[in-house]
Amino acid sequence: MQQRGVLTLTSSKHKKRNRSAWRTLMRGALSGTAVLILSTLILTFLVYLEWLPESSIPIGNTVIKILTALAAGIAVGCGKERAPWLFGGIAADLALLLSVAIMSVYLGAFRLSWSLLADLLLCFAIGCAASAVFLKRKTE
Repeated sequence: MQQRGVLTLTSSKHKKRNRSAWRTLMRGALSGTAVLILSTLILTFLVYLEWLPESSIPIGNTVIKILTALAAGIAVGCGKERAPWLFGGIAADLALLLSVAIMSVYLGAFRLSWSLLADLLLCFAIGCAASAVFLKRKTE
């Protein structure tokens, strides 16, 4: 498509779709991050009050990551994207990466490790499943 001597490769329809996709991803990632922050505060409060032992923190962290991925996947499942399961997985990973970035800034250190890769794979799978199940329930 040519306009006034300038060759444009994308139409305005594609640009709107891309903006909508980014909004959907950001909505999912921010929803997941909000759930992560809230559930982390709840876990911290329960350990502080000694209702939970300190040995329950690793299990609590895994549960928090699962809740984060579920929230991101469900938030994306509400959208009208073409592949909501894929967007759900990506949004769950973005939420996890956003929380890792926030904690890295807070702690002043960042480490890449196999556990981060495992967490990303876990969040991706759960985000995909959550958005696919939510989409299926929404269409029925």
